[in-house]
Amino acid sequence: MRLTLLLSLIIASSSVHATMRSYFNGRTSQSYADPYRPITRSGDNLEAVILAEIAKANKSIFLAVQELRLPAIAKLLVEKYKAGVDVRIVLENDYNHNVLAQPNLPEGEEPETHESTRYRDLVLLVDADRDGRITRAEMLQGDAVFILQQAKIPLLDDTEDGTNGSGLMHHKFIVIDGKRMVLTSANFTPSDVHGDVGVASSRGNSNALMVVDSVPMAKIFTEEFMLLWEAKFGLSKPFRGPRTVTVGGKKITIQFSPSSASVAWDVTTNGLIHKTLASAKKSIEAALFVFSEQRLADAMRLASKKATVAVMVEPKFAFRPYSEVLDLLGVTFPNVDCVVEMGNAPWRPAATRAGQPTLAGGDVLHHKFGVVDSRKVIFGSHNWSDSANLTNDEYLVVVDDTTVAAEFGAEFSRLATRARWGLPERVRLEIAHTSERCSPL
Repeated sequence: MRLTLLLSLIIASSSVHATMRSYFNGRTSQSYADPYRPITRSGDNLEAVILAEIAKANKSIFLAVQELRLPAIAKLLVEKYKAGVDVRIVLENDYNHNVLAQPNLPEGEEPETHESTRYRDLVLLVDADRDGRITRAEMLQGDAVFILQQAKIPLLDDTEDGTNGSGLMHHKFIVIDGKRMVLTSANFTPSDVHGDVGVASSRGNSNALMVVDSVPMAKIFTEEFMLLWEAKFGLSKPFRGPRTVTVGGKKITIQFSPSSASVAWDVTTNGLIHKTLASAKKSIEAALFVFSEQRLADAMRLASKKATVAVMVEPKFAFRPYSEVLDLLGVTFPNVDCVVEMGNAPWRPAATRAGQPTLAGGDVLHHKFGVVDSRKVIFGSHNWSDSANLTNDEYLVVVDDTTVAAEFGAEFSRLATRARWGLPERVRLEIAHTSERCSPL
């Protein structure tokens, strides 16, 4: 399908709002042909959105993303670079390698790790004929990093400063021609956008994407990108407090992480989330990959006196001892060392809508958004955690717009229809066992 046709289909399926458009790879009202598997699946094609925006670039493309594995994006970036567009890319160092330069992985029958899973997915993507051998021709077609390397596109990662890397270069944004932004929670991988290459039932990790046309906003993100390009990662960057711009008559507040522990918490990125949650008068809905910042749970608890609160967290992290879902559910879960999180404050009474979504096997809830009063959307690469606030390179935006809020609210409702609210029995038993073990004689 030609890119121009793809673009028309994309715009038709999105929330079209003068200068802001929202997309969700789990949206049930749209469908598309998966480019890596012989299936038609529901959802917005986030990769096609990214390709369409890159295709419009005439002057510059500044891309910062933790992981880039989608070969079509790499090929279009090469095409733009050869046409004279200023293309620059920043990656997380853990993923700045091609399939043949994979770091050492555990061998034998050791438990599967995040790194080994990533490598398996990359091999499946690149080894087109599935013969177990990776050829140069296959790499030129399917290995995004190799494609970029061969074209000698300017690319660096967070070891450029001479260290072993920042906490995480976790950004996921593109600035195009100094006037348009692609903002997403998704890494540019099959798993985060479409679904696991070798798993027909997978529908991709739940993610959202926004396209925003705004010169002032693009200027702010360009400043952040240029700090990275100067090899300033993590805490080597200066403190950047929240900045607000007006886009299409609506306010968007932008903030970047990390912040030093010496900076007042209230003015950090988590402080901005706290302020937004604390403003709730009617409702808070949040869909989160990780939720481990105590003070954000405390803000929800205070808001719950006048507003309804509903929170979903990725099942892998929802019921670990550090998860704030446990606070909402009114329980305390000591860790393996019998230590309870500082400031732990179980809700009394417990929230009735806190829990986990039900997703296709292998998929995860990768969202990082909250909707406040059906009006404000908290969105970005930033997980609601201490490490995102104090260690990682992240972005966060707070969009004050009812149209955008309705789109994210619809995504929350879609996930909520199959959510499992409350404390699972297995977790209740584990908490009881751990509490008994940790009780003094």
